[in-house]
Amino acid sequence: MVKTWIFDIFNYPYSPDPADFDPQKCQELYDWHFESWIKADDQGFDGIFFSEHHFTAYNVSPSPNLLVATIARLTRNMRLGVMANIIPFHDPRRLAEEAAMLDYLTGGRLEVGMGRGVDEQEFLRQGVPMEETRPRFEEGMELIHTAWRNPTFTHHGKFWNYEDVSIWPRPLQQPNPPVWITALSPATVEWAGRKGYKMGHTFLSTPDTKDMFDRYRSSAAEAGNSTSPDQLAVMRNIFVADSDEEAREIAEPALDYLFALFKEHAIFDDLDNVPAGYEYYSSFFRPFTSGPISWEGLIHAGVVCVGSPETVRDQLVAQAEQLQCGNIIMWGSFGTLTREQTLRSYELYSRDVIPALKGLNLG
Repeated sequence: MVKTWIFDIFNYPYSPDPADFDPQKCQELYDWHFESWIKADDQGFDGIFFSEHHFTAYNVSPSPNLLVATIARLTRNMRLGVMANIIPFHDPRRLAEEAAMLDYLTGGRLEVGMGRGVDEQEFLRQGVPMEETRPRFEEGMELIHTAWRNPTFTHHGKFWNYEDVSIWPRPLQQPNPPVWITALSPATVEWAGRKGYKMGHTFLSTPDTKDMFDRYRSSAAEAGNSTSPDQLAVMRNIFVADSDEEAREIAEPALDYLFALFKEHAIFDDLDNVPAGYEYYSSFFRPFTSGPISWEGLIHAGVVCVGSPETVRDQLVAQAEQLQCGNIIMWGSFGTLTREQTLRSYELYSRDVIPALKGLNLG
């Protein structure tokens, strides 16, 4: 069985200029996104992941745990989580407490996603040196697990120190909720496998994603950890309409808007001189800066899946089988997509794509 998760980042679709921010439009944006999540709970989606970003119109959920807490009381079935809370922006002890509390508020439906972050503009504006992100991330993960699993704990590290303290509450799911790592670089992919965390990956072609998943599986196997398909998730921009032509006509300008926000928000100013620890991203981000992004290239690479229900179904079934991946994360509301377009896409996906994915046997 392959599960489908919704990923909702979600961006402000009207103007990226802070001077143009409209509170009423933002309220409407929140309202219809909540409507889409509530409907998804009855449409067979397995869960929702929100996202943490700051400072630009790329995302208007800077505190995604608030979304988890709110939607938990409006849904019954779906798993709920964040992909991902960025550890270097937070006190890990506080993240451990929030996750434990959310585990109760969701009735044990919580999925915990953590990441070290990659968006240069966020770290520059927050004043966090990017060279510190990996050691902060790895120490933070150790501290979170220590806090979850022990009645009292002591932690003396490079960045955080606690002596004989407890968190209240500790998680409902014992010893802790499922933990996902957002991983793009080979080093983080292999680290996630060694640690036995679940892993979510995005933006690479299907063959390149398979290479990353093979790295994960190899590292996990060497450490004696699970290599089952359920350990892995791939995220794709997915949009479904009644025909291939209609889907492309709607989705292409919406993606163009999203990628414009992404370029401003995430890509390093100087790809030839990236911070230490981020060398992989010099090549990873370069295609986004070398002129217009090729729509045909994105489709051929499998990075976006746009079309009729039959087209999208066939694309995702093929990817799940090739990748031996048990989780598809549907970034299904993006750019300038409207309420009506998003709800219709979710409806068609749930009717024709979810059953096909759930029927797969990946072994």
